[in-house]
Amino acid sequence: MNSVLSLPKFPNQPLPLQVDVIEEQVIAEYSSWLGSQEIWGSLPANVREAIARSLHSFQVEPETPIYQQGQTPIGLYLLKLGKVEICQQSPIGKLSIRDRNPGDLFGYTLVASSDRGTYHSSAIAITASEILFLPQIKFLELVTDYPAIQQVLHSLLMQDLDNFASRIAWEEERIRGLQPYIQPIPIKETILGNSKATQKLTQQINEAASNLKPIVFQAQPGTGKTFLAGLIHLRSELADQPFAELDCAELPRTIDGKLNTDLLFGRIDKQPGILELLERGTLLLDNVQVLSEGDRTRLIHYLKTGLILPNHGILENHQLSSEPPQSIQSWVRLIFASPNKLIFSDIDIISIKLFTLPQRKADIPDFANYFLDRFCREQNRSLLQLDRSNLRRLISYEYPGNLAELAEILHRAVIMTPIGQSVIPEQVLWSVQSTKNAFRIDLLTHIPWLRKIFLNRWYPEGIWIVMMAIFLPITTLGFIGSQSRDSSITLNLFWAWWWPGYLFLFAFVGRLWCAVCPFMITGEWIRRFSLWLFPRQQLTWNTQWLNRWGAWVLFAGFVIIYLWEKLWDLPHHAYLSAWLLIAITAGAVIFSLIYERRLWCRYLCPIGGMNGMFAKLSMIELRSTQQVCASQCSTFGCYKGSEETPLNFADALPNEGQATSGCPLYSHPAQLQDNRDCMLCMTCLKTCPNRSAQLNLRFPASDLLDNHRGFWAEAALLLLLFGGVFMHHSQTILNWLGWKNVPVDAEHLLTSLPLALALLSIPAILTYITHAIARFFDPQQPNYLTIIYAYLPFALAANLAHYIPDAITEAGQILPIFARSFGYSRAGLLTLTWSLDVAQFLQGVTLLSAMVFSPYPLLRITKSGNKVTAIQRFLSNLPHFLLMAGLTILLFKIMI
Repeated sequence: MNSVLSLPKFPNQPLPLQVDVIEEQVIAEYSSWLGSQEIWGSLPANVREAIARSLHSFQVEPETPIYQQGQTPIGLYLLKLGKVEICQQSPIGKLSIRDRNPGDLFGYTLVASSDRGTYHSSAIAITASEILFLPQIKFLELVTDYPAIQQVLHSLLMQDLDNFASRIAWEEERIRGLQPYIQPIPIKETILGNSKATQKLTQQINEAASNLKPIVFQAQPGTGKTFLAGLIHLRSELADQPFAELDCAELPRTIDGKLNTDLLFGRIDKQPGILELLERGTLLLDNVQVLSEGDRTRLIHYLKTGLILPNHGILENHQLSSEPPQSIQSWVRLIFASPNKLIFSDIDIISIKLFTLPQRKADIPDFANYFLDRFCREQNRSLLQLDRSNLRRLISYEYPGNLAELAEILHRAVIMTPIGQSVIPEQVLWSVQSTKNAFRIDLLTHIPWLRKIFLNRWYPEGIWIVMMAIFLPITTLGFIGSQSRDSSITLNLFWAWWWPGYLFLFAFVGRLWCAVCPFMITGEWIRRFSLWLFPRQQLTWNTQWLNRWGAWVLFAGFVIIYLWEKLWDLPHHAYLSAWLLIAITAGAVIFSLIYERRLWCRYLCPIGGMNGMFAKLSMIELRSTQQVCASQCSTFGCYKGSEETPLNFADALPNEGQATSGCPLYSHPAQLQDNRDCMLCMTCLKTCPNRSAQLNLRFPASDLLDNHRGFWAEAALLLLLFGGVFMHHSQTILNWLGWKNVPVDAEHLLTSLPLALALLSIPAILTYITHAIARFFDPQQPNYLTIIYAYLPFALAANLAHYIPDAITEAGQILPIFARSFGYSRAGLLTLTWSLDVAQFLQGVTLLSAMVFSPYPLLRITKSGNKVTAIQRFLSNLPHFLLMAGLTILLFKIMI
């Protein structure tokens, strides 16, 4: 039997031997084979036979190490069949010194020279091979007995030394040439994230690594091209070869501005290019789009043939060489990267589109944790954390520089965070600001106790109890108590307290009243009770119909309320004011019993419609971060309701992630474009497990300034409310017209009704005519529906100015009026009122403030994409400015 050399379990261990008796026929076979080789055939037959008797055979599979750099030699190796690579490790990766073919001896240098030491290189089978092994002891015996062997080895050694010296010189040149472009390989890293984009990318990277086809990355700067190319290289069969990157945009340029591609292709008789220096491995070519058509054609030629066409040489007279470039063989895998789509005709290529970071918002928390861990370890400090507000800022930011920018932001944050802090402070993330959050401050972040208040189970339902404790008796007293203005608590609270206070608060808290509105509370409580008595599925909303017609129903309701108020003099009849409250409450109750959630409040309530419109002017808004909702949320509990959600972030409060039934108005906070459909009930804040909700302090009227969408029914309501001011002062206007004795009341309904409607139409007529004049001089002006919202601040100010005298002269008499409502004397009860002069002063300030602040929304609303100067824009809007000034003077005359 021939001897068999068993393969090692660990490549860094010497090869153990199993020696059996060598059959004579095997010896004859080995001897004959040695005789057929050029080197060994020169030896006498008896010497070849002696060598054959000492040989041991073993088989190796491809990519199997035979011995490794650093091991102690135990013998010589003679390749009988297959191919073996002799290689070394260097600063640029594994360098191939030479290949061994059948008949070649290897691993003999130290053994033949009797030197002690370890191998300076490694031997790895490239193909399935049969190797004949000669143990060191047997070799020394053979050399002693047959000196001719020493002569053969000496000749081989001299030849190998010459080849080795030449190869080492080339490898040194390779190292010098490649070292600036060699990239680290991400050995212990993987693709971060669990988004759909990441899952698709992971699949594409794995497929690309399974073969050696060329790859094209369509990728923006900073999207991780180098990392992904390195990952493909690591997982491919080229993993032990160098991985390099060359940015074509950084190639030098000639005097005439053309790219000098010598570094890529090489130049004849001057310098090797990076393709030649690599020999084998992976090359990432970034910004390939800057290469000329000719250079890209040469790359296609290389992909098809594996042959490099270097640049022409330059002769001494500075003329181009007329000799065609000589092709150079190379086995480098190319990965191209470009922000634009690249097309390689007739090439089987793998195309991978790398998503930008804004397209992978769901992965930002994973990236942030990775970068923080990495930079904290580099700084030798404990791991820093991001609180939820800062994480939300990171997710909402757009990242023009993609992953590279996120890494730089967090690197700077780690450096700037003082030692001893465990959470990154907000101030160090100064560069992270979403354009949508410009000029906004999240009050929930800056006033932490505010979040605790809104998360409390008593908000808003605890306030409901207080509201109903006031609403029920006040409404009842409207029917059974005194009916005069000076002794009815119903009239005092409704007209002197609620209306002016309500209008004043719009500019600060928007539609907050709707969260504690007694009409809605009554409907909600009766709904809950009815569902307890008769469990049932309530009707869903016909949203399509409601979006089209609901606001017009609301508008009609407000017209009726205004006419009822004026013609029947509601401010001076307590029972009629009480009936108005009952009528609105009845609408809330009826629709609460039939439909789920609060259809009445969102679409049909006249008061709610006014609230939603004026809430656009508020300094407060509730919004959520769209990117957080889209990337981090899968339950949408803020919209449709959810069970209690356990939270696992560090600063989570015990009552976050509450179980709720969803937004009462069926609004998703991430989709809110303005304040119209948000009543600050904070349901979304209570249920959100990601702290996406923000209560922002902002510039007043921000909803009107950019990309505002109006609709005709709301514009009609705006004009109606503005016209209401003129209707309230009908007698003054009629006196100016010489109609002093013309009444406007229910007793003269046929004449009063047209007069009231005409007065309500004054703002619509004036603004429409003004806009027609403005468009006559400037056809580029926006349409009337767009421009009319610039008058919204004016409408609010005019209505507030109308109610200021009631608030100044009557509201402070609430205690004596309350006493008189029950038949008691007012003697000794505290009053706090001011004179009419104070009221008129405040009216003037209010109207002037409207004149001051209304032009800014007008200028922003009419801002077009055309480049026009500020003076041109001012002149274009001059008719509207003149109308605003005229309305201010007119209202001064009417009210003051």
